[in-house]
Order: sequence, then C-alpha cells, then structure tokens
Amino acid sequence: MFGTKIGKLLKNSGKKERIQFWFASMVTVTATLLYTMFAFGLSDITNDSLSKNDVQQLQGVLSSVILISIIAVMFFQWILATQLQNLFNIRKHFTEALLLMGTPHKKIVKIYVSELVQVHVSATLIGCVIGSSIYIVVANVLQIEERYVPVQIYLICVLIGILLNSYTIGSNLYKLFRGNIVEKIRNGNDYIKTNKINVKGVLVRICIAAILVILMQYISVTSTVRQIVELSKICNILAGMILFDPIARGVYQLLYYMTKFMKSKDAFLSVVMSKSYFRKVKITCMFLILSCTLFVGLHSLFRMVRVSGENIVDKNIGYAYVLDKKDIEVNDRESDSDTYYGLKIKSKTESGSNVFVSGIDSLYVNHFEKINVVKGSEEGLNKVLNENANSILMPEIFAASSDIGKTIKINMEGKMYDFIVAGLYYSNDFSELNCFVNINYLKDTLHIGSNEHNIVFFNEGNSVSDKNLLTKADIMRKSRERAVSGTEIVEAITYLLITCAVISLFIYYSFIAKSNEKDILRFQAMGMPYLQIIKIYIWNAVFPIIISGIFLLPITKKFTYICLYVMLSPYYFVGVKDSGIYSEIVLLLLFSLISIAVQMFYILRLKDRKNFIEELRNPGM
Repeated sequence: MFGTKIGKLLKNSGKKERIQFWFASMVTVTATLLYTMFAFGLSDITNDSLSKNDVQQLQGVLSSVILISIIAVMFFQWILATQLQNLFNIRKHFTEALLLMGTPHKKIVKIYVSELVQVHVSATLIGCVIGSSIYIVVANVLQIEERYVPVQIYLICVLIGILLNSYTIGSNLYKLFRGNIVEKIRNGNDYIKTNKINVKGVLVRICIAAILVILMQYISVTSTVRQIVELSKICNILAGMILFDPIARGVYQLLYYMTKFMKSKDAFLSVVMSKSYFRKVKITCMFLILSCTLFVGLHSLFRMVRVSGENIVDKNIGYAYVLDKKDIEVNDRESDSDTYYGLKIKSKTESGSNVFVSGIDSLYVNHFEKINVVKGSEEGLNKVLNENANSILMPEIFAASSDIGKTIKINMEGKMYDFIVAGLYYSNDFSELNCFVNINYLKDTLHIGSNEHNIVFFNEGNSVSDKNLLTKADIMRKSRERAVSGTEIVEAITYLLITCAVISLFIYYSFIAKSNEKDILRFQAMGMPYLQIIKIYIWNAVFPIIISGIFLLPITKKFTYICLYVMLSPYYFVGVKDSGIYSEIVLLLLFSLISIAVQMFYILRLKDRKNFIEELRNPGM
C-alpha cells in the first residue's frame, strides 16, 4: 500500500520529464528496430538487389554499413541511458527522502521498476509499430527482398531495451544505496570533484591511445590486404576519442584564461559552469561527434565516389563518341587514329559475374583510352597489346594481385574459354567491367573475320545517327550513377540517423535545460540581470560546439577516407575534393540553434518567477 501511494506521488511529479523520457524511448526503439533490421538483413540486399559485379565492388562499404548500423544501435541506446540517468538525477532528492524515512531498498526498487515498465511498454509497442511501418515503406520502394520485420528482430529490440534499462536503474540505485545516506547529503553535490584533472587517468588514456596507434602501424606494415590496412586506421579515431577528456579539459582551461583576460564576464561564468558540469558537456560533445561523423562521413563517401566515377572517364577516355552496334558487322574501312573498329563481347565468369571482354591493341591504347595498370602489371599490358595469346587484363576491383598468373574461365557466346590473368588495371568506367584481351586473339578464338566489328570509337565529330550512339558525357553520367549502384538503402540509413539524432538531441537538451533551473534561480536571487543570464547560456550552448568541432573535422575526414579506401583504391580519388567540412559546419550550426532555442525556452519560463528563495529551498525541484 505504501509503495503504491509513493508510486503515484512519483508518477504525478515530473510529468514533463516522464513524457520526454517516453518520447525518447519511443524514438530509440524505432531507431533500434530499423538499424537492427538493416544490420541483419543487409545480406539479402547484396545477394539479390545487386548484380554480382556490384557486390564485388561494394563488398567493403556494405560490410562497413553493417558495422555502422550496429554502432548506431549502441549510440541510440547510450542516448536513452543518458536521458534515463538525467531523469534519475531529477528524482535524486525524492529518493534520498525515501531513504531517510527508512523505506526498504526493495520497496524503492519496486517503485522505480514499476514506473519504468509503465513508460517503456507503451513506448516499445508504438516504437515497434512506427519502425516496422517505416521499414515496410523503404523495403517496397527500394525493392528489398525482406519486406517485413521478422519476429526475432522485435525480440532483439525488446531484449536490448530491458537489459539497458535494468542496468541503468540498477547501477544508479546501487550507487545511492551504497554508504551512509546522511553523510552523502551532508557532503553535498560531488560534481565539483570532476573539476580537477586526474593526472593518473590522463597518463592511462595516453598509454592506451599510444598502444592503439602502435597496433595500427604494426598492421599497416605486416598486412598485404589493402582493406585490412585501411580498417586498422580506425585505431587512430579510437585513440582520439580516448584522449577526448584531457584535450577537452585543456581547451576549457584555455578558454578560462582567455575569457578572464578579455574580461568577458558572461563567457567567463559560462566556462566556469561548463568546467563544473563537465560530464554534461562531454555527453553533448560525444553526441555531436558520433552523429555528425556517421552522417557526414557516409554522405561524403557517396558524393566522392560519384565524382570519382565522372573524373576517371574524363581523364582517361579520349574518344568523343562510341557506337555499340550489338551485332557483328563488316568494317567500312581500317581503324586509324580517328576511328577504331573494335570488338566487345558480353560474357560471364565461371562464378556467374557479368563482364565484357574487349579486344584492344596499341592503336586503341595510344589514341582512344589511357589504361593505367596496377604496379607490377606493366609487362602484362604489353603481353595483351602485342601477343596473340590468351592473356587477359582484369580490372583491379574484380581481381587481386594474387590472381596474376592464374587461369580464369570466361563464358563467351555459350562456350567456356580459358584466359591467363596477365595483370590488373584501374577501371576507367564504373558502369561496366571490361576485361581486355588482344583483339586479334579474340577474333581468332571466336572465328570472327579480321574486318568485322560490333563497336566503333570516334575521336572527332561524326555524322552517324543511331540510338545506340553515346557521347563521352553520357558515359560520364552512367559511370557516376553506377558508381554506388544499389546503395540507396545505405543512403537512407544516413538520413534516418541524422533525423533520429536531431530528435534525440532536442529531447536531451530539454533534460539538461530543465536541470539548469536551479542555477538560473540562483543567478536571479543574486540580482543578476536577465539579459546577462541569457548571454551566459548562449555561451553555454556554443562552447560544446567549439569543442566538438575540434574533434569532428579530423575524425570525419579520417572516417570518410577509411570507408573510401576499403571500398576502392586511393587511385580513384586523386584530385577529388572532400566537401564534408561544409556539411559539418551546417550540422554544427543546426545543433547550436537547437541547443540555444531549448535553453532560451526554459530560461524565459523562469523570467517572471519572484519567489527565488522558496524555490531554491525546495529540494524536490
């Protein structure tokens, strides 16, 4: 009976905080459901929605997205845990009062668990309905084979929520139950302890960061697989995040001296407050860094790959027009430096991947297309150009250096032919995979006459009128479009991420702004002008953005290039500019405006309050 009455009192107190937490839980469940589905269902996309060529090209980035989806799930669960922690802190005085009254620990646990169950059950149900509805729409639009969310995904989301909430409530109550409650209340708030830099802790962080950097260097020296070397660079990002605390505290110390020297009272008081409540600042900064890194990094990834698709065509393809005749025809005249009569056969590898086998010679390479080979494949190119043999030059996104010298079987016109991989080259067109062989050997093998062709390349304007005629601009457009073909689902993930992040950030700022009310009332009780209070909290919103920006710019750049180089060779991105910094600035400005708007809303709510002393005396505020 006692627990029921207390539960009702707890339920009636802080209704706004309960609503905020319910909404945060609902958003987190929605995001968790979607990202869990993306993480476990992405194999269906790679197997069915994409061709085998696309799977070969996009294997790295799709694997990265599975990892990112898992990180995103952890990220949103961490946000919810933080908001639950804030809700618990708001109720801290209430819990302390119960302990002073002699309420048994089991009774308090039952009260909190009961309230949490009431909030979380409805939030979970609605979140699952919204999440599954969004997924069904996305799956139908993008033609994903798995059109509905399996039962096990719902169970995973529910289990994650139960484990997280149980751990958060349990750890907070354990800290509160431990020790003498009277002594804790006498000692007052312990947040001031965080104002000092723990030298031992800093040294430990530096050692861990150094170990990660050394591990990355070791992998880069010992591994011969490019993707593994690139993925190892994540250690640099982790090292930077581990050093966040000492670097951020150092920046705040610098801001402390700068604002003191400049005699800016508003900024100085804001720095002092931020140093005292460093945990809040840290959570805000980590929130901004993680969400912006994932969104901007992936957004930049797709943009740069598309730009690269255009650039490689523009730099390396010399012909102005190409006419794919489909059928074999007799040449009107011999090939020369202006017109090349070629042969291109649509084929399949033994594993079933679609490729084109194109016949080339020195005339083609010298006047129509520049072929850049991977280091060590120069001799292989010469073999293909000059020897009437079964040597074949493969695109490096399709084969590895270890394949050079091996035999590959290719199905041309219903019959299997053996070719020896002579070397690798960097593709000049992402819209199709071309394997180059000697044109004379190709014609002899397929019993095609020396004066026959099925494709014509033109270096200059021509009078040919044909629906199959493509300009260089058409090829650039196709290469751009096919560069990240089939990854619409991945791009949808990035926009979902930033949308959920903005909503969660708004809710989180609402929590911390509410917890700032006591400080605002203290300033009012001291007679501080209201305009000065507003300026202090504007600075309070700006400083975490500055700290986040210091980390965000290098981390996002590093993350983007790791994803790029796992997906494709660095060769393709020479001269491609990264515009991610502009997206970062826009997002940081957006988050700044959200922070300022929410804090101003709560500050203006307190403007007309007069009984500062009475409200400060009220421990339940």
